[in-house]
Amino acid sequence: MKNLPKIALTTAGIAALGLAVGVPAAAGENPSAGGATILAGCGAQFDDVTVDGGQAAWNLVCASGGITIGGWVKDTKADGKCAYIKAFAGNGESRVPLAKACPKNTVTQFSWRVENSNEIRAYLFVA
Repeated sequence: MKNLPKIALTTAGIAALGLAVGVPAAAGENPSAGGATILAGCGAQFDDVTVDGGQAAWNLVCASGGITIGGWVKDTKADGKCAYIKAFAGNGESRVPLAKACPKNTVTQFSWRVENSNEIRAYLFVA
């Protein structure tokens, strides 16, 4: 049976659908309070996740008993802050931060593989 993408969006996760979230998270805050929060599984692809000051894209690929998240994050605003991606796997493993981009127009590529999991919660936020 093919694993279908699972997607659960928090209120802030609506940013992944093309709506901007206007309040960036401060350093140390829960990124879902002012960033894009997306829980997804095998095969999911997010081409334009945007928050005020940051933009990202990533996809999730499952193979050989694990999942890989790969993509990029970009700082889009000259405000002295950085755009970040944090990621947490369904098995409890985390990568904090997974990627950081700053100053403005800096793009950082990222890739992270997690064994024994088939979903990842990823956060885009600015701090």
